[in-house]
Amino acid sequence: MDKHPGAGAEPSQRDYALLHEFRYAIRHFLHFSQTAARNAGLDPQQHQLLLTLQARDSGAGVPISEIAERLLIRHHSAVELVNRAGRRGLVTRSTSAADRRLALVSLTPEGQALLRRLSAEHLAELESVAPGLVAVLGDLIHRGSLGPTSGDVGPPP
Repeated sequence: MDKHPGAGAEPSQRDYALLHEFRYAIRHFLHFSQTAARNAGLDPQQHQLLLTLQARDSGAGVPISEIAERLLIRHHSAVELVNRAGRRGLVTRSTSAADRRLALVSLTPEGQALLRRLSAEHLAELESVAPGLVAVLGDLIHRGSLGPTSGDVGPPP
């Protein structure tokens, strides 16, 4: 059974325009995010690391294998990313008490402060771009059924 309903249907010109607008909105936000990270003195992947640690740490730290999975990178790349962030004083590494082979990573107070500032900037940017992104997503979700029938595609004025 096909996982995506309508996956075999021929895309319309409107579908192409909606997909384009959706990808444009994502790329616009990612560009903002990468620029904000660099302006804060971070590599964009380091920012993603800090965000992953803050979001996923339940108090004991986050395993490097989970970091790799969440950032869609290989384990050895996650190790190097953690090493670089550790040298900057943004993260610490410890060994799991339950499994001494497991390296756990946590944010330092400096890493938390930097992430707090970056996240406030990101939330403000999202508040700005969210209406257009939600409109495009709504059109994509409802395409061919309840969605707008005009040829106009994109964020509202």
